[in-house]
Amino acid sequence: MKLLGISRGAPWASVSLAWIGNCEIRLFEGSQPDKDNKTLFWLELFDHGAKLSIDTFSCNEIADAAVIFEDFIAQATDLNKASRSGDAEAQS
Repeated sequence: MKLLGISRGAPWASVSLAWIGNCEIRLFEGSQPDKDNKTLFWLELFDHGAKLSIDTFSCNEIADAAVIFEDFIAQATDLNKASRSGDAEAQS
């Protein structure tokens, strides 16, 4: 609902769904619809530590988004575990 309240096509048209360590899962309206014009929204896994997008997914169905959201949570959890273990090794 929050995404619907943002002006269509606005560059900030995204909503943060979850944070896991340095990773954020965002929901946003894509500026370029796919060729079938069926994309409802996009999900993105963004790593703020590395300042890059790790993964994105074009969502045509809410059910698809739920599965991808769970996958992004798993990816973010793994990335943060690897980051913490790398920090521990660097301090040794």
